[in-house]
Amino acid sequence: MDRFSQGLPDPQEIECEPLCCAACLCEIEPGDSIWNCGGDICCSADCAARHMGAEEGTAGEA
Repeated sequence: MDRFSQGLPDPQEIECEPLCCAACLCEIEPGDSIWNCGGDICCSADCAARHMGAEEGTAGEA
């Protein structure tokens, strides 16, 4: 048996560990959309804003 007889592993068969959202701790599956917040992963724009400490306000009112 030579080194090429088995071929490369199928990338679809490789299991990935699910990620967790940094803000709400929900599980993020492979293929889901994510928001990268300086290395932390968030599941939505709302969670990313909450994780970064953003506050909602009104323009002209400070």
